[in-house]
Amino acid sequence: MYNRPLSPHITIYAVQVSSLSSIWHRVSGILLTLFIVFCSIYIQLVIYSNYNKYLLNFDLLNNYLFFFYEISCIILLFGLFYHALNGLKQIIWDLGFFLNQKFLYLFFITISFIVCGIILLLIF
Repeated sequence: MYNRPLSPHITIYAVQVSSLSSIWHRVSGILLTLFIVFCSIYIQLVIYSNYNKYLLNFDLLNNYLFFFYEISCIILLFGLFYHALNGLKQIIWDLGFFLNQKFLYLFFITISFIVCGIILLLIF
């Protein structure tokens, strides 16, 4: 037989905005779910632990991990707003509106600017 691959290699495909937005929608949903799970575990640990241990834990987080806390808050806010606005886009598409390619690029850029603007407003 022939020594050819069964399917074309992945590098010949062009990157599509719709596939990127779908992938990032899933990633943001996973990050938000992980955040909710770990925050609920942390709250349970605080509730059932000693108050002095909680103060020590808060002191460590406040003094040493504050930079990572800010970065994680920015990532959380970006994921939250992106997930919400991309979900709104999916609802609009399910209703049958704006299904053309021109709207897809415009909406993707608009969502990106709105999310970045909201995050910058919330930070400062």
